[in-house]
Amino acid sequence: MENVLLQIFVNLLLNSPWIISLYGLLVYQPMKKKALKEREQASVKYGSATALTTLSTPSRPDEIQAYKLLVANVVMSPSWIQTFGGWFRSLFGGRINTFSKLLDWARREAKQRLVEQLEASGFDEVINVRFETATLTKSKNRDDKTTGFEILVYGTAVKY
Repeated sequence: MENVLLQIFVNLLLNSPWIISLYGLLVYQPMKKKALKEREQASVKYGSATALTTLSTPSRPDEIQAYKLLVANVVMSPSWIQTFGGWFRSLFGGRINTFSKLLDWARREAKQRLVEQLEASGFDEVINVRFETATLTKSKNRDDKTTGFEILVYGTAVKY
């Protein structure tokens, strides 16, 4: 009897997108955000977090030995609960905090991936850093629905 009840409970959990979405919102996303913060703090120890600049010229007057393009991206999607909250907030207008927080998290993740590529490649800094944002949508009966966001960050890595 207990085994049957456990199986019913597991099937209910696996077949309910709202429960899975709630798990993602309350457990999975905070866990991933904490891991990102730890990775950011580890990069600051090595000074690489300050090695990204939007300037088009290198920060040092030294001769450049090598350069290459570095590209990083991330695609994130809101959970069903976040999408519902955003839809409800859009009825009244104004800032949709749910999507703002999601985009901030995606930008930080993309930037951190670029920093990690810089550390792994042995270059000194990335100049001319640019961010691109794209909205991923799906269309159904002429009704576009946002399904996610892509953040692309790129720049020129230089080695002195």
